[in-house]
Amino acid sequence: MNKKILDLAAAAALFGACLPAFATEATSDGFPPAQNLNYYNVPGADQATDSLAAPLGGSDYLFLAGSAFTPRTSSQTVSYPGSGCTFTDGAITTSLELPNGASVQGVRLYYYNNASPGSVSLFFTAYTGDSGLTDLLTGSSTVATGYASEYFPASSPVVIDNGGQAYVLTSTMSAGLRLCGMRVFYSP
Repeated sequence: MNKKILDLAAAAALFGACLPAFATEATSDGFPPAQNLNYYNVPGADQATDSLAAPLGGSDYLFLAGSAFTPRTSSQTVSYPGSGCTFTDGAITTSLELPNGASVQGVRLYYYNNASPGSVSLFFTAYTGDSGLTDLLTGSSTVATGYASEYFPASSPVVIDNGGQAYVLTSTMSAGLRLCGMRVFYSP
C-alpha cells in the first residue's frame, strides 16, 4: 500500500511539473504584464548551436537573468517588474563565473523596449585587482518592439584567466527599458 501511495505521489509530482505555471506579478511602472508575447529575436552565431539534441562544437551557455544583477551604487533605485527583468536608474552588475580556460565567443542581450527612446547596454569587463580594467565586449540594443534579444560577438575569443582577472557583466539602460538577461556563449 505504501509503495502505491509513493508511486502515485511521484507520478503526481512529475505530471504537475509538466503543467504550465501562471503567476501574476504587480507592475507599478506602467509596463505591460510579462505574459506579453511580443518578442523579436535577432539571429546570431550563438544560435548555430541552439539544439537540445546535440550542441555543435562543444559550445556551452551561461544564462543570467536580469534579476541576478545588483546595483553598482547604493544610491540608485532598482525595480523588478517581473519575468526575471529589472530596470534601474544606474548601472547594475553581476560576477561572471566561467571555467578557467573557457573561450567566450559573445553575449546575447535579452531586454524589453516598447518604443521608448534610448537603449539597454551591456559590458563584459575584466578587472585585474590593481585598479586595471578592460571592457572586452560592449553592445547596445537596437530593437524597440517589446521583448527582444540580440547577439554581440567578441572581436576575437576571450580566454578566461581566473588566476589573473575577475570578470563581470554590467548593464545600463535608458528610462522605461528593462534588462531581462544576458547569455554568455563560450567553448569549454
